[in-house]
Amino acid sequence: MTGDPHDDGRAGDHARTLIAALGGSAVPQPSGEHPALGWRRAGLMDVTGRADGPGLVCPVPLTCAADGALAALAALAPDARLPASGALLLGERARLLGLRRNGPVSPNGSCRLLAARDAYVAINLPRPDDWELVPALFGDAFDASWDSVAARCADMDAGELVTRGSELGMAVAAALPAAVPALPFSIEQAGAPVDRRRAHPVVVDLSSLWAGPLAGALLAMAGARVTKVESKQRPDGARFGSPAFFALLNGGKRQLALDFSDKADLAHLRRLIEAADIVIESTRPRALRQLGIDAHAHAASGTTWVSITAHGRDGEAANRIGFGDDAAIAGGLGATMRESWGQPLFAGDAIADPLTGLTAALAGWGVWQAGGRAIVSLALAKVVAHARHLGTATPGELAGWQALAEADRQAPYALRSGG
Repeated sequence: MTGDPHDDGRAGDHARTLIAALGGSAVPQPSGEHPALGWRRAGLMDVTGRADGPGLVCPVPLTCAADGALAALAALAPDARLPASGALLLGERARLLGLRRNGPVSPNGSCRLLAARDAYVAINLPRPDDWELVPALFGDAFDASWDSVAARCADMDAGELVTRGSELGMAVAAALPAAVPALPFSIEQAGAPVDRRRAHPVVVDLSSLWAGPLAGALLAMAGARVTKVESKQRPDGARFGSPAFFALLNGGKRQLALDFSDKADLAHLRRLIEAADIVIESTRPRALRQLGIDAHAHAASGTTWVSITAHGRDGEAANRIGFGDDAAIAGGLGATMRESWGQPLFAGDAIADPLTGLTAALAGWGVWQAGGRAIVSLALAKVVAHARHLGTATPGELAGWQALAEADRQAPYALRSGG
């Protein structure tokens, strides 16, 4: 606890839980903002609630989870030059892009909460190719539009939509309660830890979009030498969004584009991975296997392999895709928002992405520091689900949180400038 009268200790509790899970003993010093104040000062009320209503706070203390993860990383990497707030990172993209709340429509407009027969579902269609799959989702050809998608969803069960969407490679999630996992990551040791070769790790970042690149950026701030590797055929989709946001995620990295179909470039990629202390990737496991890259083999040789997926690396979950908005719904946040506020709503902007990026940076650093030789797995949906172990505001508490946020007059957190 700090001297702040609004510090309820949750960020510190979360930081200590994460450090203990990594076998560390460092003492974190979190900022300790109240979750309602952190939500408001991060700009997240601007992207939570209906377009024609007030900005709302989230009943789950996600900002405390973000502040706790950042504080834990700072404790394990005391020389790091990290952002001042974990909560800031949750609202950063929305503020840079000027996004606004729109109730059951995600702030970026690509994902919607739609009523199925038995529950709401989140359907995310961020790419033109996703719209081409919509007729197959419903089993017949029709003029795909959001109105027609909503009408078709009303005639199907949520589970059927999720199953069909997963088989087609679409991001679909049911807005149902989710189990709260004991930890937001799992660590699979591939052998006894090894002696660290360097004072600061060499990192190869194969990830794209938000969560993985944020993890790589935070590791760079902690002193790692990070190389971002992209496919020439399929560059990081974030390149086609906000240049300022892309710079925040990747400006401090060496950037390299390779042709994965070229034998020389593929050999170069493999050499980079073999020389790395930490590898970050956010692809389905089979995609790397098709390139002849075996995560388990690299982990067994000493690498800390950080794998970020939407729903997990094992079983049917390994083949499911997902993005920050729908994954947060899969993590139970949609059900919580509806129960707390009485209507289907998104909380924040693709909130699973930055929360996972923060957690992945901490887990990757902590496992490397302890000797590596492990696969560290994080699923966007499970990271959000785990944050719910910090509690959910009761109706009475939520009214107090909302009043506290609405009465707050402190300036929003200062935005960072790109690297």
